[in-house]
This record gives sequence, structure tokens and C-alpha cells, in this order.
Amino acid sequence: MTDNVVDALRVAEPTIHRFPQNLRRIGTERDYIVPRSVALGPYYHGVAELGAMEEVKLAAVGYFFEGLAGESREEAYKKIFPIACSVRSCYADASALKGITDDEFATMMFVDGCFLVQFMITVVGSRGDKLRSLIQPHLLWILRDVMLLENQIPWPVVQFLIALKGLPISEIVDFLASCLHGTLASGGSIGVDIDEESRKPSHLLCLVLSNIVGHSRRRGRSHILPGMATVKASTSAAELAEIGIKLRACEMTAKFSAMGIVEGPFFAQLSLVPLLLQIDTASWLVNMAAFEMYTESMWTDDCSINSYLAVVSLLITRKEDVRELRTKGIVQGFSDQGTLDFFDGLSTYLCACHAYEQTIVDLEDYKRKRWLWIAVYRFLYSNARTIATVLSVVGVLVGIFKAIFSLKQH
Repeated sequence: MTDNVVDALRVAEPTIHRFPQNLRRIGTERDYIVPRSVALGPYYHGVAELGAMEEVKLAAVGYFFEGLAGESREEAYKKIFPIACSVRSCYADASALKGITDDEFATMMFVDGCFLVQFMITVVGSRGDKLRSLIQPHLLWILRDVMLLENQIPWPVVQFLIALKGLPISEIVDFLASCLHGTLASGGSIGVDIDEESRKPSHLLCLVLSNIVGHSRRRGRSHILPGMATVKASTSAAELAEIGIKLRACEMTAKFSAMGIVEGPFFAQLSLVPLLLQIDTASWLVNMAAFEMYTESMWTDDCSINSYLAVVSLLITRKEDVRELRTKGIVQGFSDQGTLDFFDGLSTYLCACHAYEQTIVDLEDYKRKRWLWIAVYRFLYSNARTIATVLSVVGVLVGIFKAIFSLKQH
């Protein structure tokens, strides 16, 4: 028995959940839950609206085994079968599996898994030109669908198939992270180093999430930080500019956990990871936040995606705020109105975890300690044009007086 099979047989606890209840309303209204192009796994298997992609999935299985030395389709299925039987329990909603036999489930895992891996091979540019022509019209929607919380395949299945094709996991993560941060169009690469702790994720969504957030800081204390009860969280991007806090886009290699305020001698910086918001990436972020709600505790963990989205939602209250973040290279993609709509009201449904609360407390602490400097800077910032005009007039008057004084001397 291979190591992959042994690992799979150890899988017992549910890891593929339904969308959490507190996010379900906004997830339904904004279409972040249901796949629109391809069904992976049992939750949406057999949905009529997704039937057109079933033929493409079968074609992808054929492409998967073309030129694959040492492993026939039949042999691979025999090895997948015990893995598939052991990962049925990964799906938290047991009702979705009723009436599906082990043979049917194994076939589903085999076909869906081959499609997913062949799709990733195609989009990362390694190989797979035959599949490209079939998926090109649906590419953005497939990219959206493969990262939906309710549309995941247990990792042991994916891991086995990835090993057959020799596709480096780092290439998958790097591609998806580049899509999220907006470096793909320019030919850039994030250069992700796969964290050892994340080499055995629950599924693809978990793999990407664990490698873009960095290490969550477990604090082991009440989720209400000292002073949090008195904090009034109402700071927009425009207000930050008025009080001398500069927004800064982190390096592309930075993790979401790098969010925070750094104080300098005169000003402070709020660092945020850059985002490219599109149909696919906007959905990824909300689904990552949903998955965090199952895997991290709001009492002890950062919940980096929830916290990041909550902070940016706080900063964006009008189109001018969107333009400020766009100028700083933090948010790109959607129109100003589209970005405003995405973040509007989102924080209401998120978990206000430690990373968010720490950022808010640091912000209020900065305001309290530097109230005098902030008052002076705000006056100068708010009246910059008037001051510039006055100084310009004074300069002209000084020049005139100098000229008159010079004439009198002669």
C-alpha cells in the first residue's frame, strides 16, 4: 500500500463543510456558494445546470493519462478506490452522500480529481494544451468554482493524482496566489515556499489559504484585547490620511498575517497585502474566510483573511477611499463602485478576531499618544491649498516690497 493510501486511511474528521450560517445570507445574495460551471465532489454532483461540463471532465481524464508511463487508467482507479472509501467522512453533510455507493463515489473522486489536476496543469502552463481549448470559454468561472468551500475534493485523492503527473504543489499555489495579488498579468511570480505544516492540507482551498496567510499567532487569551471595549472602529482611508497614517502595499511575497501598523518618528504606516479583485478572487476571499471559521478560533487565533477583510471594509466607506487604496496599489481590479459594493457590509458577517482587534487597538493607541501632532498635521493637511495660496501671495508681496525698496535706494 502506498504512503498516499496510508495517509488517506487516517482521515476521519469532516474537513469539507457547508457554508457557515453567519455568512450564508451574504454568500447567497452575492453568489459565493454555488458552482456556476463545474461540480466537484458530491454536494453539487448531478445538478442539471452543471451538466455541460461533465463531458469536459471525462475528456480531461483521457488527457490525464495520455503519455503517462507506468500507470494505466485502470491501475490508477484501483489505487484510488480505497482512498476514496476512506475520505467519504471528509464531507460534513452526510445527507449529500445518501444513495451514493462506494463504487459511484470512487468514480466521482477519480473523474473529478483527474479533471482538477489536469485543469491545474493546463492553467499553470506546464502542459495540457488539448484541454485549454475546451475550458477557455469558462476559464474564469472554473477558477472561481475550484476554490468554493462546498466544491472541494479531499486532499489525499488530489495528492495521489498530482504525484502521478509530477506537478509541483508550489506551482499550483504560486499561480493562484499570483492571481489573487495581481502579478500574473505582468508575468510576475510570488515565489511561494510551501510551508511544511501545510503539505497535508484538507483540500485545495486549505492548501492555498495556509500558504498565503503565514503563521497565525495563537494568543491563548480572551478575544477582547485590553482597551478593545472602548475602541470606536470608524476609521476610513480618508481619515487615516488626515492623521498622518500612510497606507502601504506590502511586498508581493508578504503574507496576510503581515497586516499591521508600524510607527515612525513622525508618521505611521498601515501595511496591507495587495489584492486583485475579480469574479474568481473575490469569491476565493469570502470562501477562505468561511473556511477559517471552521478551522480557527476567534478566541485564540488571528483568522487572517477575516481580519484583513474586516480592516479593509472599515477603511472603505466611499469611492474616494477606494481610489486612495487603488493609488497605493492595495486594491485593483473591480471598478470603484464594484469594490465599494464588495466590501460594503461585509465586516458585519466576519469574525472580528485577534489580528483585526490588534490593528484597531494599535490605531487608537496611536491617536491617543500623538493627539497634539495629529491636530497640527490635520490642520495643515486640511488647509494645504489655502496655506499654499497664502504663502504664494506672501511670496509675491515680498518680491514687490523688495523691488520698491530697491527703487527707493536708487
